[in-house]
Amino acid sequence: MPDVNGKLFFQEYKNELKARGFDGFSDIDLGSFVNRGYIHVARQSTWYWEEQTDSFDLAQGAASVDLWPTPNGELPNFRSLDKLYVTTTGQNRKLKVMLKGDFFDNWLSQDLTQYQLQGAPDSYYIWQGKLYVLPPTSGPITLLAHYHQRISIMKNPQDQPLTPFHLDEAIILSSLIRCHIRASEPQLAATIEAELAEWFDSMRDDEQYLMAEEPERTSPDDTWM
Repeated sequence: MPDVNGKLFFQEYKNELKARGFDGFSDIDLGSFVNRGYIHVARQSTWYWEEQTDSFDLAQGAASVDLWPTPNGELPNFRSLDKLYVTTTGQNRKLKVMLKGDFFDNWLSQDLTQYQLQGAPDSYYIWQGKLYVLPPTSGPITLLAHYHQRISIMKNPQDQPLTPFHLDEAIILSSLIRCHIRASEPQLAATIEAELAEWFDSMRDDEQYLMAEEPERTSPDDTWM
């Protein structure tokens, strides 16, 4: 069964392929077709899922947090960090990216557990799978990260794609194309590919109207040159 929002789980995609006549393939093969179909659809619809936020806490004296894919790391499916804010009441502010030289010369070489280094964090830096928030906080704070995600394949039966639920059928179609190709049925694959192309056209329309009030881009007037 889908979740409360109607979104399918990994196992249900495979079950759907079996119900459409591909029950002769192994679960491993079906999982591969689903993931390849999912990645194809996701790459055609990045505006739906790529931007994400994550809120997390730092305890007093903490200077860093582990990032995904470290087990229990923050910012699931992390690719790049766009903005970082302190959202603790009375301390709201945007942190800036620390200069590379400042981080390596003045912070990384230090014992960041020293009490005298603590203060109000104003900068951050990402290094070797960790997000450093500096100076180490002198009190507990909550942070909000705006970041870009990357696609990660589904492995467990209850895994779900990053794409919204209304693209589940597009993922199934994209997976079916790969099933038909494996079954040496190129004409059937081409028919479904044409249907999937209509989905992609519809998705591009969604992107166009995502921010209808966004100011139009203008080019500089260079006629005087």
